[in-house]
Amino acid sequence: MRRRDTLRRCAVLGATGGLALLAGCSGGGGGDGGSGGGDESAESSLSVETFNYEEGDDGALVVTVSVTNAGDSSASGKLYVTVSAAEPTAKTETTDDGDDTTAARESLDVTVPAGETKTVEVPFEFTVEQFEQDGSLEVDLRA
Repeated sequence: MRRRDTLRRCAVLGATGGLALLAGCSGGGGGDGGSGGGDESAESSLSVETFNYEEGDDGALVVTVSVTNAGDSSASGKLYVTVSAAEPTAKTETTDDGDDTTAARESLDVTVPAGETKTVEVPFEFTVEQFEQDGSLEVDLRA
């Protein structure tokens, strides 16, 4: 019996350790075939300066996000914007949380020149009214 418990624990530790070692392998790395050290520092220089929402021309919710690059070279990242609103719409993929709100997530590739700030707009199918009734907004930038 103790041998089985020990084997299970070893298997879990081995799997966890293997995943930890592979965690760094999925990153973007360098595009020049080098070690990627220069690209990583450029990518980590991206940050979300501000974000807000507004009503688009068609009445739908538009999230505006300003991304700043404090680095010395151009940098790219993936911007994720998650919005929840009071009720679902027919055109948006939604997930029901069980509390009369629904959520949608959009992603966008962003490239910002060195030392500059870029503002992007991310449209959603929710109306501003739905969002203001019972909404939340989350912005995540991954370099």
